Amino acid sequence: MAEITIIPAKNHTDEIVRTAAYARVSSDSEDQLNSFAAQIRYYTELLQNSTNTVFVDMYADEGISGTSTAKRTEFQRLMSDCRKGKIDRILTKSISRFARNTKDSLEAVRELKTLGISVYFEKENIDTGEISSEMMLALYSQFAQEESMSISRNCRLGIKKRMADGTYKNPSAPFGYDYVNGELRVNSEKSEIVKQIFNWYVSGIGMNEIAMRLNAQGVRDEVWRHGTIRCILTNERYIGDKLLQKRFTTDTLPFRTAINHGEREQYYICGTHEPIIEKSVFETAQKIFSSREKPSGYEVGSSPFRRKIYCGNCGNAFRLKSRKDCVRWVCRNHDRSAANCNIRQIREDEFRAAFMRLWNKLQAHYKAILAPMLRQLETLSEREKSGNTQLAALRKEIAEIKQQIHMMTVLNSQGTLDGAYFKERIQELDRKLLTAQKQLHANLDDKDGERLDELRKLIGIFERAEPITEFDEIKFGQVVERITVLSESEIRFNLIGGIGFIEQIER
Repeated sequence: MAEITIIPAKNHTDEIVRTAAYARVSSDSEDQLNSFAAQIRYYTELLQNSTNTVFVDMYADEGISGTSTAKRTEFQRLMSDCRKGKIDRILTKSISRFARNTKDSLEAVRELKTLGISVYFEKENIDTGEISSEMMLALYSQFAQEESMSISRNCRLGIKKRMADGTYKNPSAPFGYDYVNGELRVNSEKSEIVKQIFNWYVSGIGMNEIAMRLNAQGVRDEVWRHGTIRCILTNERYIGDKLLQKRFTTDTLPFRTAINHGEREQYYICGTHEPIIEKSVFETAQKIFSSREKPSGYEVGSSPFRRKIYCGNCGNAFRLKSRKDCVRWVCRNHDRSAANCNIRQIREDEFRAAFMRLWNKLQAHYKAILAPMLRQLETLSEREKSGNTQLAALRKEIAEIKQQIHMMTVLNSQGTLDGAYFKERIQELDRKLLTAQKQLHANLDDKDGERLDELRKLIGIFERAEPITEFDEIKFGQVVERITVLSESEIRFNLIGGIGFIEQIER
């Protein structure tokens, strides 16, 4: 009979657990409890009695809403360091400080679990390293999300009330006006341009021609476009009135702004400020505008390709042209005159088919296509950062200050330091740390880091993706930033992460 030797399981209790902490703190509070240094002291004291734990770093976003992780740079840095294998465990005060969006919270925790990293939420006493924790995390995340949505609803109710009683003030003044002491005042120079626009339009000159004239005259520093002229010609502000709630914020996460087509109440207030245009001229312009607008039954704003398609020949954006048989997109320059640009219109269903082919190719071969790109970019990014002596010096200074705070905290807890000296010294280190952090953020160009995170996100999308047999607007919106039309038969999809793929138009 064969001899069997039992190999005992390894004892991991003596392994060093590299622990990080994440928090969201207020950027405008003078309270020391909200400072980076105070957070470091808290977690240093929390972990000082542990023999197998080392405190890696403190990650803290300042004064940013928790409804989305997109703009939380420290959170993204935390996730990046986790992917690089620098962290074994994360501590955070509560789920609401980690994320107020259930989807973001669960996605982050699931990714961390696949990396072998656990998250401990102190307030809820949830450890994601435990098998049963995800159900509790989802439950508490939902509570946190509902709290955030409740705050948002209360803000919207306040805005709605101010609209209803006529006290609401738009955050920006339309072209031709300035805000003076909270009131709209006519800007004498810009108002003449507005009057000229209306005079040209009611005399029969089209919006494209008006934009070309203003650009030729060098009026204003910005480039005048068809859409800019359209907004001015249809804005009731120029007759001294105000229409409120032209747009509204959706009730569900992720919050987005949508054009109000009757889904919400609107409030029209007459005589709120000095007019620039006579009412008769404005009404004439509206009649001309209505007669020239062609009803198509297809809303441009509803198309996923809106503001996504650009001409590779002249650089102009493509505009939608709806016909009874199909929807087409055409270069604005070509639409004005075929002599301006030789790229003709392309049917929307051809864009859709091209995206489906690209999605299925990447879904099948993303490891061979995207993974090498990620490795190459990571290598280049590390070389650039290691070669930047100023950034290296700032990071070294920050690390040394954090180490001093750590040592001071340990000595104070042991009763070695005088209380007054400890307080004075910690305040000085706080100031130094804050200054160094500001200098680092001012000098740090984190475009490569953002691109790396986006590329990792793209790979993650295709890791969980399935082939598609019909166009999916959600998938398209997740990965495509821009479409460049190179010719009538060839287009380039620019995806998140700064990479592009060329697809043929198959007719």
